[in-house]
Amino acid sequence: MSSHFLWTSVALLAGILMGLYLAIILKTGKTKRTFQQLNHRYFKGLNYLLNDESDKAIDVFIQLAETSQETFEPQLALGNLYRRKGEVDRAIKLHQALIAQAELPERYRTRALLAIGKDYMSAGLLDRAEVLFSELVEIEAHTPEALHSLVEIYQQEQDWLQAIKSASRFQSATNRNMQVPIGHFYCELAELSLQQEDIEQAEKYLSSALRVDERAVRSHLICAKIKQQNKQWQAAIDEYHAAKQADPAFIPLFIEDMVECYLALKKGDELEAELLRWIEHYQGVSPVLALAQFYSVEKGEAFATEFLTEQLNNRASFKGLNALIELNEADLSQLGDDFAYFNVLKDLIDKLLKNKPKLRCRKCGFGAKSLHWQCPSCKNWGVVKPIYGLESE
Repeated sequence: MSSHFLWTSVALLAGILMGLYLAIILKTGKTKRTFQQLNHRYFKGLNYLLNDESDKAIDVFIQLAETSQETFEPQLALGNLYRRKGEVDRAIKLHQALIAQAELPERYRTRALLAIGKDYMSAGLLDRAEVLFSELVEIEAHTPEALHSLVEIYQQEQDWLQAIKSASRFQSATNRNMQVPIGHFYCELAELSLQQEDIEQAEKYLSSALRVDERAVRSHLICAKIKQQNKQWQAAIDEYHAAKQADPAFIPLFIEDMVECYLALKKGDELEAELLRWIEHYQGVSPVLALAQFYSVEKGEAFATEFLTEQLNNRASFKGLNALIELNEADLSQLGDDFAYFNVLKDLIDKLLKNKPKLRCRKCGFGAKSLHWQCPSCKNWGVVKPIYGLESE
């Protein structure tokens, strides 16, 4: 959308709103002189907007904002439009001028404070925004919006304890489910504790995450890593199973670690049975590749090749084809010059897989090559998951 078209739309909207307010002025008995003054000044500002003279326009609107409560609504809306257009400085000036009005009603003042808080957030002035939103929560004005903004601020600041507190209050105030983000906030705290080598505190945070969200797959995966690093193999396996139950979509991210735990316990038969069950119910290729690798060691490459070939007939996969070539690399090398064709094919597949995203946000479609528990694009938690298909899982 062009800047000119945007501001033409802004001007038309502001003109409609102003027309309504001017009608109210007349109806409520304001003098004809007051009407004419407001009418002249406001449309002078609109004329500046239409001519892309934003600096002159904002000066006119600030004068109006400082002197007339009757134009509060369109002035507030115009400031919000400035913010959305990225002209945050102008939005702040206009909203500050509204607050500067003498004897401004409290219901107007709090709305202007909320708007300025959002302006500060857009400008990256998080400390100032936090003060304003906290004030609104304290006086119980626009509480849901203020709490929602505080949650965003504390996430950016990585103040996870305050994020949990605000998200919990937001959930109580609105009945909106915040279990998933709160569970991730606890996981963030757990990972910080692990960086400080405080395993006991990390486990407490992980327990809190599961109390809030029993399907917190991330919590199970962190717990599994802790157990695995301490060579508590069976406990780690149990956590990986719990992660699979919570969300099978994450299987590709932990299946190799789970296989390591089974092999450390010399439970190959149990591993084989488990992977066969997963293959039956899971659409991706990761359990197939894990079992093929296990077969190549335990039952030989010929058995593994036969198994993998049969599976690829049912679920085509470049990853699977690559694994098949690697399994038979020794035999293929005996083909002499013809082996070069397989090398070319393998290189092409490697390049194709390298350049493709492995994960995608289920909310906004953001593609990633590594895991993000919070989508960098839409900021939702736990929605970036492995991709299924020929070129991926």
